[in-house]
Amino acid sequence: MNKLFSTKTLLVVTIFLSSCASVKVTQIGKLNMISNRNVDSKTDYTLLKSYMGASNKEIKKAKATTLEDAIDETVRNTSGGEFLKNVKVYLVESKNKMYYAVEGDVWGIKGQENFRGFIVGDMVQWKDMLGKAHKGKITGLIDSKECMIKEEGKSDSKSVEYDRLTKISE
Repeated sequence: MNKLFSTKTLLVVTIFLSSCASVKVTQIGKLNMISNRNVDSKTDYTLLKSYMGASNKEIKKAKATTLEDAIDETVRNTSGGEFLKNVKVYLVESKNKMYYAVEGDVWGIKGQENFRGFIVGDMVQWKDMLGKAHKGKITGLIDSKECMIKEEGKSDSKSVEYDRLTKISE
């Protein structure tokens, strides 16, 4: 009786955990090009990154509730991104909620890479968690949330969120 009870309990717990953690991904369309912005036909756009948003991990963690948000999220994670080509659109079902995910090649204007108005070479300042002020130069743009900064007097770069940065003149 006790062995039967523990087997049933294990089966119920397994079913419960697998149903909570499951994520269902369904491809709902393929498109040649998609954008939420006006695309200028006279501008010479270049390929900035291929297959953005394409990993299973990126698709499964999608939280865009509209197709527009999914497009913006994929494009904005590439500095200078304007639109997508060779696009696949996914519907992601997770915890009884529906989300959209988009994968594709990000196209934009080379040389105008920036995130939130910050570009490589900008001098910035920020405060750490203890309130101590720091100054440095942006050495790389990671994504729409963080950049790499080489702090004055230090030899290596570190990741800092844009929300903590303020531009300063040199």
